[in-house]
Amino acid sequence: SYNPWSSRQPKEEGRTLGQAVGLFVETRSNLSPQSIQKYRSVLGQFSKWMGPKKRLIDIGYKEVQSFIDGGNRKAVTKKTYSTTLSPFFNWSIEQGWMQTNPIKKLRLPKIQQSLPRALTEAEVQLLLDTVDEYDSRAKHFKQGATLWMKDAIRLAVVLGLRASELCQLRWEDVDYQNKTIRIGGRPGFKTKNAKRRLLPLTPKVEGILNSISESHKTVIASSTGRKLSERYLSVRFKTFVRLCGLDERVSLHSLRHTACTNLITAGVPIEAVRLYLGHSSISVTQRYIHMSSHS
Repeated sequence: SYNPWSSRQPKEEGRTLGQAVGLFVETRSNLSPQSIQKYRSVLGQFSKWMGPKKRLIDIGYKEVQSFIDGGNRKAVTKKTYSTTLSPFFNWSIEQGWMQTNPIKKLRLPKIQQSLPRALTEAEVQLLLDTVDEYDSRAKHFKQGATLWMKDAIRLAVVLGLRASELCQLRWEDVDYQNKTIRIGGRPGFKTKNAKRRLLPLTPKVEGILNSISESHKTVIASSTGRKLSERYLSVRFKTFVRLCGLDERVSLHSLRHTACTNLITAGVPIEAVRLYLGHSSISVTQRYIHMSSHS
């Protein structure tokens, strides 16, 4: 039934799960390291559970349901696994290796949605003051060695950057002439959804940047010029959270929540906020409307 004048190629219904997983992960090389690792982990576990030689066409929702329900996983983990597997199945359908996405028939437990923890202006100032005090009292390192944390906090609150984006931001991404800051879109700068976005270089942001030395490639760097890792930045931030006595639930990501909440409270249109933060869908941004109304 092959038609040489047709753009459609015959389906490879015998494609195995192990083969498809390897090919799929290769197509996601433009995503952030964290996203790639998540795909590798979940798909690797799924392939091991089903058997790498299992044909994709023989995998239905019952098999996927048994995998999701196995291992005594929490409700939020089951949801994460399903949202990670779904793009893989959709991609396999596009390749002609499957007919339907098994995720659509899954029975998943309901998750109690909790509102993100944002900080007040006073709490942000408390963090900044704590960094100052810690740096001035330190005896085992040179004074000023930890003040880069203040720059990181101030930028994160205004720009709403993720930890990985904050660590990757370079001075070359700042366009003073056109008054924009480029997030992603160049080699070595990967965002969560692999998309580039342009943020406005407002006078407030420009004032923060002007107070930071441009002697290093990255905007936020250690006192020795070393590029910071996402984990190191998050762990160090948590140290100051505990020092100033803030809620233990406060994390570096709370600064991103704070930026979004401030924009919503200021009356910025929700679609503009979504684009500013780089949210994948408007539903993610809408959670902050409820948070700002209860604050």
